[in-house]
Amino acid sequence: MEYSEKVINDSTDLPFDRIKENLLFITELARSTEVISNSFIYAVTLGEIQKIHRSETLKEPDLKDFSKHLNSFEDNTFFDTIISTPQRVINRKFYFKKIDQDTAIVVGYDIDLLNFWKYFSEKYKGDSGYTVVTNQEGVCLLHPEPEFIGKRLDGFFGAVSIDDVLSSKDPSFRKSIESASGDVLKDTATSEFLGLEVVRYFDQINIGKSALIIVESFPVEINLKETTQNIQEYFSWISLVAFLTFILLLMISRIQLKEEYVDNLKVLEEKERLVNTNEKYQKENAVLQLNQLKKKMNPHFLFNSLNSLHVLIESKPELSQEFVLKLAEVYRYLLENREGNLTTVKKELYFLKQYVFLQEIRFKNSLKVEIINKGDELVFFRKIPFLSLETMVENAIKHNEFTKSNPLIIEIIIHQEVIEVLNNYTPRKFNDKDSHKLGLTYLKNIYLHHQESRFKTEIIDGKFKCILPLLS
Repeated sequence: MEYSEKVINDSTDLPFDRIKENLLFITELARSTEVISNSFIYAVTLGEIQKIHRSETLKEPDLKDFSKHLNSFEDNTFFDTIISTPQRVINRKFYFKKIDQDTAIVVGYDIDLLNFWKYFSEKYKGDSGYTVVTNQEGVCLLHPEPEFIGKRLDGFFGAVSIDDVLSSKDPSFRKSIESASGDVLKDTATSEFLGLEVVRYFDQINIGKSALIIVESFPVEINLKETTQNIQEYFSWISLVAFLTFILLLMISRIQLKEEYVDNLKVLEEKERLVNTNEKYQKENAVLQLNQLKKKMNPHFLFNSLNSLHVLIESKPELSQEFVLKLAEVYRYLLENREGNLTTVKKELYFLKQYVFLQEIRFKNSLKVEIINKGDELVFFRKIPFLSLETMVENAIKHNEFTKSNPLIIEIIIHQEVIEVLNNYTPRKFNDKDSHKLGLTYLKNIYLHHQESRFKTEIIDGKFKCILPLLS
């Protein structure tokens, strides 16, 4: 009916024949539903009813009132009525629309309620209750017993009236019943159909312009039994879902723990690989730097030593013989292969004494080297990097200015855990700052390879200071 209303209202400016064509299409479409038994369109004027279309014979007296009271009807009026005959019960719905002062169009259709009952009962079968539908006057439109269709069901509306149901959609009314009925309209009565005590639930639905009342009836005992069964089933399902959820979470947790374990294992393996790679690099780098240090030291040291020897042979022949022996000891030590580039403190000190003897011959009274032991005898068996003491003495000689009046004083102090090397700091004016880095870098890498972080150099109180940690 709403679509018919829309077509008429949207077509007021069209010729009447066009309006008629549009409405004919809608009425034929309505007839495609098996519960619609009749559809019709009439043009009503004063004293005359003009049939435009009808799908079956429609009694003329049913529409004569339209022509008599044409001017008394309001425009845009919907009519909804029940027509009962011995053969059938019809729910007739039609729409009345004035075209002008003296002319109106009536569009409507009939619902065969017995056919609707048959259709509904075959398609929708209740398990324990049944459904009753009435219009807003309480006239039955649907009932399990067809003999009630078309009759008023006053027995259904006692504690809950028709007005209560029709007002249940109003927010103010619904608020007033919330505390008493939990926002649900219901009543307890004896069913004339089942002969049992039932709980009836009332609700209203709107179909277009018509308000329908729905009454659902459930036997009290069956309702309680089904409610209990439903609760049991509900808790069973909840328990099953909770158990499955727990199992799922447990599996997910195990998978996550396994993934984390594998990831941590990979991280540890990668860390160990990097440490090994770094140690290997440091060792290889230290060996390379040691070889470079030897190559750099050999020609300069040999050249200076031979010059000193040349002078001694002429001036002090006996001392020159000792000089040659010391020089041989130095080169023998340089040519030895040291495992891990480490040597004992004892061997390094012995080599240093030979080296210092040669340098003191060269620089005479302008160089003084003092060795002080503050540890016990076991300290001589601890290890230090190969050529570490020689490197520090050579750096002091190369990078400081000294004379007889202002000699270079080098102190080598042996402690229980470290060797401290100090010299007075008088740097050369035109000093190559990078020339001593090779030896210090070699020592730093050796200590890093052995994970020793105490190695350091600093200038403090006018002295250059180096700490050489002792290794096990």
